Amino acid sequence: MTARSLLVAVALAFLVPAAAQADDAPGRVFNGRIMTSTKRFPMTAKSQGAFIANVRKLQQTTFMEDKASHTWTVFFIAFLKSPLNDVEYVIKLYDVSRGGQQLLGTMDEFNDTRGQTTIASKMTLDKSIVGVNRDLLVTLEDKGKVYASTKIRILGEGEHFTGKVNFSEDDANGGSGE
Repeated sequence: MTARSLLVAVALAFLVPAAAQADDAPGRVFNGRIMTSTKRFPMTAKSQGAFIANVRKLQQTTFMEDKASHTWTVFFIAFLKSPLNDVEYVIKLYDVSRGGQQLLGTMDEFNDTRGQTTIASKMTLDKSIVGVNRDLLVTLEDKGKVYASTKIRILGEGEHFTGKVNFSEDDANGGSGE
């Protein structure tokens, strides 16, 4: 083996692991996906592989209602398909429980800088707006372009009806109430 071929072999040995690491980059693994959790996602790890493992470990798609506040707190980390060319983005929530997509609400959010490829934040969903026991499509958009999305399920207690009806005395006597 000549000195030149040895140098090429050593250079190739360093390039192959670097290419393998680039394929394992979180942005490539989770491209276009929003990962959701009830806990905050860590922003650092010992390696990219450890970060990916932590995100996968924390990922969940089913959320239980906080019975005291009638809300769901959802932490998310969005890995965008392409860099966000703005400081503003929109989170849209669609009900996809019965087929089709019904827009339930939107949230306008802001970044510090343009060109972000990963966004980590949290959102609080209110029962009076999104309902209960639904499948939701969550999208991160800017100017109509969807950068990342996911589906989640929100579970909780629906309204309780006793079957009892209370009429006013006027209604009970057949009055019109006018």
